[in-house]
Amino acid sequence: MSPSEPLSLTPEGLGRPARDLGAGDFVFANRLITLELVLPNITHEINNALQVIGGLGEIIATKPGISDDVAQKLQRIHGQAVRCSGLLRELMNYARRDEASPTTDVPRSIDRALNLRRYHLARARVTVHVDPNTDGPAAARLDSQYFEQILVNLVLNAEQSIAGRPEPVVWIAYGRQGDTLVLTVRDNGPGIDPLREEEYFQPYMTTRAGAIGLGLTAARALVQTVGGSLRFTEPSVVEMRVPAR
Repeated sequence: MSPSEPLSLTPEGLGRPARDLGAGDFVFANRLITLELVLPNITHEINNALQVIGGLGEIIATKPGISDDVAQKLQRIHGQAVRCSGLLRELMNYARRDEASPTTDVPRSIDRALNLRRYHLARARVTVHVDPNTDGPAAARLDSQYFEQILVNLVLNAEQSIAGRPEPVVWIAYGRQGDTLVLTVRDNGPGIDPLREEEYFQPYMTTRAGAIGLGLTAARALVQTVGGSLRFTEPSVVEMRVPAR
């Protein structure tokens, strides 16, 4: 399969050329296209409601006679409404099907990917460390939306691995090695069974209740569109290697 051929969108067909797709693939693709059409309208309506909630909260907080305690709570409502509007913008940027961008600004894409998981990471009290092992700009020859989707999947995989640990930590490191951009995601979970490494990249392979088992499959398929690689270098370390820009 050449990088220009579209990938199958269903889990069973990830990595197969479009000419090999079956009816189920096209039904699934049609569902995604429909979602893409309705999502902007839904997010627009939600954003309008958030603007009203946040705006009224800010106005009421300045009314005479409002106690300091109530004013602080109203300001908090305003702040959360602004925050949710920002998250909606990030979601739309992530879901939008733009023209392919041949270059990824790695630090920026890491920030955007982590923003999409920020609530879940905070709720699970996960500490995330980002370590840029480079003195200059870091860029990859990979579409930025692909890069962000890959990283979201890798972070989610790490979250699931460390769920329930007393001090869960995720480390993201990246740097350039010659003409290759290397990024690793490490966690302090129990890790995988090294003898079964390839099984973890197969569709529906999961050892965790409630997980679907598609994240690593999709991530590897996207990495391979530019001739890159995705593998475990240690039980709790997954490494992505793609061409550097």
